[in-house]
Amino acid sequence: MNKSKKINPRVPEGEAILDQPEFTMEDLSKSFKKRMWEYKSFVKRIINYLELKEHSKILEIGPGPGWITILLAQANPTFKIIGLEISEDMIRVANDNKLEEGVGAQIEFNKGDAKDMKNFKDKSFDAVISSDSLHHWEDPIKVFNEIHRVLRDKGKVCIKDGRRDIGIGAKIIYNIAKIFISKTMSYYWKTSIMAGYTPDELKEILDHSKLKDEYEIKTDLFDLIVFIK
Repeated sequence: MNKSKKINPRVPEGEAILDQPEFTMEDLSKSFKKRMWEYKSFVKRIINYLELKEHSKILEIGPGPGWITILLAQANPTFKIIGLEISEDMIRVANDNKLEEGVGAQIEFNKGDAKDMKNFKDKSFDAVISSDSLHHWEDPIKVFNEIHRVLRDKGKVCIKDGRRDIGIGAKIIYNIAKIFISKTMSYYWKTSIMAGYTPDELKEILDHSKLKDEYEIKTDLFDLIVFIK
């Protein structure tokens, strides 16, 4: 008789990542920039799978230091992208990064909470994206309801986040990879895994949201990806 895989209880990570005595968000941004290959892959997936059109208006929830936002702007100079970020420290760094990368005119970083996007009108975005932010949302059902509200008819969604129920293969990769990354990156990677959802948990959340009849969940070794296309 097969025993079901034991999954550790979820450990919420909290919403805002702020400057710490031992490191600033500038330090974290430099560490995150080393993951540029991963961000480029995500941006390619967004553009190709969601079939974004010229002059698309895109909302990114939880852009952090803004590297995905910047790559998306560089990929198509007609895109207008708004990043909604709860951390003022992250916004400071993201604004510096967008100017250094020469895409300041395309990108706007706003401070706000995704579960109450009161500054955005109904049906105001062609697409909503997010990477590695879902596990920070304190009330994901409210966030998905807000995404439904601000999304235009036939709008697209791509929400990617780590999964907690990683298998033995992913654990081996993680234990090898953490040898070659900073202690800060290793710490946040581990806490984000522990704060992540399983596919069944995410399905239950979405089934209680206004996106319940529209979503598709894909999985890989480390991630869950929610699509609406």
